Amino acid sequence: MELYKVTPSKQLQIIKPIGFKLEREMQNIVEANVDQLFGDTFLASEFTVGNYRLDTVAFDEELKAFVILEYKNMIKSSVIDQGYSYLNTLLNHKADFILLYNHVHKVNESEEHFDWSQTKIIFVAKEFTQYQKDAVNNPVLPIELYEIVKFVNEYITVNKIEKSHLAQTAHSRAVVKQKKSKDVQDVSSIALYTEEDELSNGTQDIQDLYQEIKDTVLSWDSSIEVKPTKLYIGFRLQKHNFVDIQVQKKQLKLWINLSKGQLNDSLGLSRDVSHTGHWGNGDYEFIIKDDSNLEYILSLIKKSWATKSNL
Repeated sequence: MELYKVTPSKQLQIIKPIGFKLEREMQNIVEANVDQLFGDTFLASEFTVGNYRLDTVAFDEELKAFVILEYKNMIKSSVIDQGYSYLNTLLNHKADFILLYNHVHKVNESEEHFDWSQTKIIFVAKEFTQYQKDAVNNPVLPIELYEIVKFVNEYITVNKIEKSHLAQTAHSRAVVKQKKSKDVQDVSSIALYTEEDELSNGTQDIQDLYQEIKDTVLSWDSSIEVKPTKLYIGFRLQKHNFVDIQVQKKQLKLWINLSKGQLNDSLGLSRDVSHTGHWGNGDYEFIIKDDSNLEYILSLIKKSWATKSNL
């Protein structure tokens, strides 16, 4: 991603990157902004476990999953081998990570509190080779790449290397089915969930209904992210979900991420789940079987989006 400055004559002047002198400088910046950049909670720096010292350990509070971040100030030939080595290390030393989490949060959670199937590795580097990008270009691979570039005057850009929606093999889909259990002992049972996996639960009419909601929501803001999880598809702005949708066979279950009292549901279509266990974020749950009240529900979702855009 190139950065430009508009000159008084309206010409674009390219701002050249200056890079990071030390990898640790890159790491310090990312660790201080893990929540803003990735929506995760920082746990530890230079965490030693097994035979490795992990640059950064973070935690995805929404997914209840650990995230390992590694930094590269020099271009390396492979990220796959290192990524899987770290994932295997985590799964073979769960107790160490649980102790770390409990120490940081001053709690006493057991292994069942965590979803090991959604563990992932994030590599952060000044740039990646095409070989590296191609190596992780699979939507079910639990490895993500981010390029971070430093410019003069302390400007920074962070760009996620998006994966193309490659056709998934039968093996990939079998892995997804395995991950329904939290009892994950092997790295082969870890993979990212895809939107297509979630949509396959619904009939064609329900898939079309979801697509209509998605198209409308994404038209509000180009910064909105779609984040599939094991149990629902989240729509996020600034790393915060404002609505979550679970695709069921003949209906959509939808949660608007506002606290009780923040939403004026004049038609009374929502269910108060503020004191009830539920999968998505927020206190308002809706069941949608057709498009009869779709415009009204979209207006309520937009209220949540507007709230998150002001954070």
